[in-house]
Amino acid sequence: MKISQLFKNKNDKPIISFEIFPPKKEEAFENVGIMLKELSYLEPKFISVTCGAGGSSNRNKTIELASKIKNEFNIESMAHMTCISSTPDSVLEEVKAIQDEGIENILALRGDIPKEGFEPEKASYSHAFELIKEIKTNSELCVAAGAYPEGHIECDDFNKSIEHMKIKEEAGADFFVSQLFFDNRYFYRFFEAAEKAGITVPITPGIMPMMSKSQISNMIFMCGASLPSEMVRILYKYESSPDDLLKAGIEYAGRQISDLVKNNTCGIHLYSMNKPEIAKQLLEYV
Repeated sequence: MKISQLFKNKNDKPIISFEIFPPKKEEAFENVGIMLKELSYLEPKFISVTCGAGGSSNRNKTIELASKIKNEFNIESMAHMTCISSTPDSVLEEVKAIQDEGIENILALRGDIPKEGFEPEKASYSHAFELIKEIKTNSELCVAAGAYPEGHIECDDFNKSIEHMKIKEEAGADFFVSQLFFDNRYFYRFFEAAEKAGITVPITPGIMPMMSKSQISNMIFMCGASLPSEMVRILYKYESSPDDLLKAGIEYAGRQISDLVKNNTCGIHLYSMNKPEIAKQLLEYV
């Protein structure tokens, strides 16, 4: 089923989804079924699978994992797909591989710009909307796109980020999944701006629990999410106690989720970090 249809068919409850990544080590990948079985007990409406690192070989792992979710656990899956280093031929080849596995959903992203050897003038795709358009022209797949509640880290103008989002919708994006954020006020401001810009497809907020100081530091530099003072105090208070920090982080994310549900968001997308036990605890707040 296309995930866009899930949003159309939803009742009063938000569409719950998880995001996971292909394990880097082969032996860990072989045991991924255990994780998926535990996640399946939580009855998410869909699970998205990131590309991660590792180039084309890891893309195959993305498709393999998305196929396992769909065909062995009967849960809708969404394969992430990036385009910054792709050609039209490689995009069509990947789309075909995804379709051959019965997967009906793709999250289309530009991807991180390679640090070495990248020549922008030779790139076939420079923006996610170009990938969205390519997929939509050559398939009937449901295509999701990324959204940035605090604006894209490479864009200093928040309004420009909203304009780019509108372009993605016009290119064929069926719904949006937001990047993580730690202050719901940013999401509500962003959602209101998107509506004013004429964006009509669903926007599901992405929530990631705070699990360690290093994890939060990486997220800040990777995506530019702001840290509220309450979270800073939590990090300071429990810096030397990983277990207490994890507990406080889950409680903080839980409060975010409860508030989002109270304000009738269409979904909750949990960056579950391949940890079913974390996802289970967070669902108690829905």
